[in-house]
Amino acid sequence: MPDIALLGLILAAIVIGYFLGWRDQKRRRVNSSGQLSKDYFVGLNYLINEQTDEAIDVFIKALDINNDTVDTYLALGNLFSKRGEVEKSIRVHQDLLARPSLTSIQSFQVQLALAHNYSSAGLLDRAESILIDLSRQNHELRDQALQQLLRVYEQEREWVKAAEVAERLRPGRGEHFAVILAHYYCEQSEIALKQNDRVNARRLIRQAFSRDKNSVRASLLLGQMEFDEGGYKEAIKVLQRISVQDISFMPLSLPLLEKSFEHTGSLRGFGAYLGRCLNERPGTAVIIAMTHLLLRESGESQAVNFLTAQLERHPTLRGLNELIDLRRQFQGDLSDNVLELIHHLTDRMLEFKPVFSCGRCGFSGKEMHWQCPRCHHWGTVKPIQGFEGE
Repeated sequence: MPDIALLGLILAAIVIGYFLGWRDQKRRRVNSSGQLSKDYFVGLNYLINEQTDEAIDVFIKALDINNDTVDTYLALGNLFSKRGEVEKSIRVHQDLLARPSLTSIQSFQVQLALAHNYSSAGLLDRAESILIDLSRQNHELRDQALQQLLRVYEQEREWVKAAEVAERLRPGRGEHFAVILAHYYCEQSEIALKQNDRVNARRLIRQAFSRDKNSVRASLLLGQMEFDEGGYKEAIKVLQRISVQDISFMPLSLPLLEKSFEHTGSLRGFGAYLGRCLNERPGTAVIIAMTHLLLRESGESQAVNFLTAQLERHPTLRGLNELIDLRRQFQGDLSDNVLELIHHLTDRMLEFKPVFSCGRCGFSGKEMHWQCPRCHHWGTVKPIQGFEGE
């Protein structure tokens, strides 16, 4: 059966077009009085038989296009787009764009809709061409064109072009685009590092910080660069800032931070840092890192006691799995078979649990994404908190 919303919209479009045409032009009123009824029933018959392509042709002919019905046509095209019928949406918008009666702003609206169609269909070069042309003209939809162009460049992974567009948008919405720009510069920095262009990589990281001083991603990149170049103390300074920038991202920094402290011969310093973090936010990653440090420095008894005490206050599945592993290795206060079974079950539970989640749309997964794959927002994916996370 045809979609009820689509049928309702098409019927409304026909009625609106008919009455607006009747009001504005006597000739159309006379010619349409019998023709509308015929076209209506022909189109409806096509819809009932799920011949939507034929129905579109009939309804497009039946709908009188003038300045008052452009919004109805746009709504019809957008409905097809939302239903995933992009080719039909393109047909509607192309037919509308070919009409000479459109005002300038209506033409811009249709071109934006058509660019969105092309982008959805993967025809990014066509979308880019339309949007570049729209963004060069001075009109009220210019920012919308720039934001659509930004999404196209993200899909194409053209980070230099994306940064140029975001810089044009930043004066109007500074903080929002400042955060996005920091990610764009980090993307460019990662490419420079792969090409072993470390000078340019550092310059781009500085640009990222100039836009967002609290960019965790830039700190992680810079920390890794300092570590790779033997600047272990500098790496420590950079990575420790993450707990101030956004403490929820701190688990990402701990492995490299521990290695940096090891190279400086100061694991006590790492312990002191973990202690401060435990007081501020006792997450699972910090608790496990402290447990491993105690295991190395003070032995299994203190490590097990510490972890047990922490889990009583902050129970998590990962922490429980770690405790079982420690008891299995060192204490054996339960039968080996029981411990092995419990550890296997918690391992299996953790295997299928996501580690990161987007705070905006709820996307979750095991890998860190600086840009959410679902809602495409930047910096909204973070380590999961609570019993099954941090």
